[in-house]
Formats: sequence, C-alpha cells, structure tokens
Amino acid sequence: MALSNGSAEPGTSSVAWHDEQLQRVRAVFDSVDAAAADVDLRAKVVAQLPDGHGGAILGTRLLRDLIRVEHRPSRFLRLLRIWSGKIAAEVWAGDYEAAGRWMRVLTEAPVFPEEFAQFVAEAKRDLSRDSLFEELVTGLVSADTPDSADLLLASWGEPLVEYLVSQITVEEPIVTRRSIVDLLGLAGRGDIRHLTARLADPRWFVVRGVVTAIGKAGRVSALPALEAVAKYDDDRVRVEVLRAIGALTPDEASSGALKALADPSPKVRQAAISLLRASAADSIVTGIVEVLEAGTGSSKDGIRLVEIIAERRGPQVREALERLTVHKLSGGVSRSVRTAARDALAGWSA
Repeated sequence: MALSNGSAEPGTSSVAWHDEQLQRVRAVFDSVDAAAADVDLRAKVVAQLPDGHGGAILGTRLLRDLIRVEHRPSRFLRLLRIWSGKIAAEVWAGDYEAAGRWMRVLTEAPVFPEEFAQFVAEAKRDLSRDSLFEELVTGLVSADTPDSADLLLASWGEPLVEYLVSQITVEEPIVTRRSIVDLLGLAGRGDIRHLTARLADPRWFVVRGVVTAIGKAGRVSALPALEAVAKYDDDRVRVEVLRAIGALTPDEASSGALKALADPSPKVRQAAISLLRASAADSIVTGIVEVLEAGTGSSKDGIRLVEIIAERRGPQVREALERLTVHKLSGGVSRSVRTAARDALAGWSA
C-alpha cells in the first residue's frame, strides 16, 4: 500500500525508506537560507513528514534523527518550532495519541546536545500556553477519552501539572474538579515528583486534590510523600491519604486502615472501615479484634467492625467472634460489641 506522499508503506524496506526521508528533510534545511521565514521552512519540512498512523510514527523518528544530528543553533531552533507546531496541530485536531508521540520526540531519552537543553526548555514553555491547555482539557473531557492522551499528559510534565493545579484553585474551572484531578493523575505518571512537590501547598483543597491524583497515578514511589501528610490537620485530606495509600498498596492497605480507626474524625474512621470491608487480607480479622479489645472508638464503629468479621468465612472468624463475646471486668470489649458478636455467631455458618 502506498502512503499519501507516494512512498511505499514501511515494512522490510522501512530502514531504507526512513533514511531517504531523512536525507530529503536535511536537503530542505540546507537549501533554505538561514534568514528565511520560519513558516516557509516549516511548511517545506512538514511536507516531508509522512502522514497516516504508520507514517506518523516514522515521521517522529525522522524528526528525532534530525534533532540528534543538528548542531547548528539556528537550525535546531527551527526544528523545535516544527516540533511544537506538530504537537499543537494534533491537539487542536483532537488526535491526542499522535500529539503524545510528537511530544516524546524530545522528552523521551533526549538525544539533543546538552548545550541545547535551554532551547528545549524554552520551546516547551512557549508551547505550554493556557489556550492550548484549555483546548486539550476540554477536548479530552468532552470526548470522554482521557486514556488516549496518557502518553501526552505524562510527557508534558511540570507545565501541564502547574496548569491543572491552578484549575483546582479557581472558582469556575473549565471542567469539573473531578475531571481535573483525573487528568492530574495521568499527568503525574511521567514523573510523580511533579505531584508530590505540590503536597507542601498551604491550601488544604489543593493538597486533597493532589493526594487523590497521586492515588490515581499509581506510582508506589509516592508513598513516603503521602505518609508525610497522613496526619494533616484537615480530615478531608486524611481521608484521601488513606484512600490513596490503599490504591497504591492494596495488599498492605489494611494496616493503615486499622491505625486510622483511632482517628478522632468520624469521616476518617468511616473511610478506614470501608477499606477494611473491601480488603481480602485474612490478617484484618485479628487486627479488628485487637482494636475492639482496646475499647477505643464509638459503639457504632464497633458494630460495623463486627459485621466485617462476620461477613468472612473460616475457622478464624468463629474464634474471633467468640473471643469478642467474652466479658472482662477490666475494660476491653464494649457491651454493644459483645451483643453484636453474639448475634453474628447465632446467624453465622462456617
């Protein structure tokens, strides 16, 4: 099958075809005066970049090769303008997957000379204008296909994270705050430090949103940063920290949930109870019994914890319920918990 520029579809001959394209583009650069208008040069170079899905992939490789071999500052800057132009065009066209591939030409394992790093940083900053971000965010939300842009969002990095966090703070964000946080989680996957650095923000609602985004990003390396805000003053933040840690380490989430049962906030305790109910770990039965025997927490919480035990099956469950029915003169299990345990035993079967 032929591509739109007349070349054969890349297959076994893709290397030769790719080299031919590279030479064509380099020839364009060498044939145009350095003082020529960028828009004219860009049009000529883009004309050499393949179209179509397979062609677009080869086009990104082609531009990456040019960036690797170009050591003339003026021509390198022009390549950066072509790069940013391709990304912006794909975003405006709603092809976020293609935009992500073009973004990674520069952001994945950089091949440009170290002395050009400042040029790249400036080009990325110039590309990161609010109007393009607004188009990206509203387009993704309206199309309901954020996963199609996961590569683009993760590669864009700090400028995009900064924009999304700013949308959490405004009275009327361009989309719902829930959508903003979802996108923030995708944006943090490339480098979770872009998110963890925001946990120092003095505004509780920003910290809460970032914590939720960290949980969605799925990077276990963020655990120390989450644990550092586990005792945040606002209980709404503590609830999200508990959930985020549970999302990142589901096998170990029960230990954190058991500790959270002693939190002074009913909201945090309720979140902990929900996590314990969803946990498949056998160890939570013993952990819950120990918490109930300590006599802390409300009667309502105690009854819910007994229900969690009774919902499970196995010999350790009956032993746990029987243990909770024992009355001790020196404190321990409350009367309401003992009653709930007896009722659970009456209707429970192994």
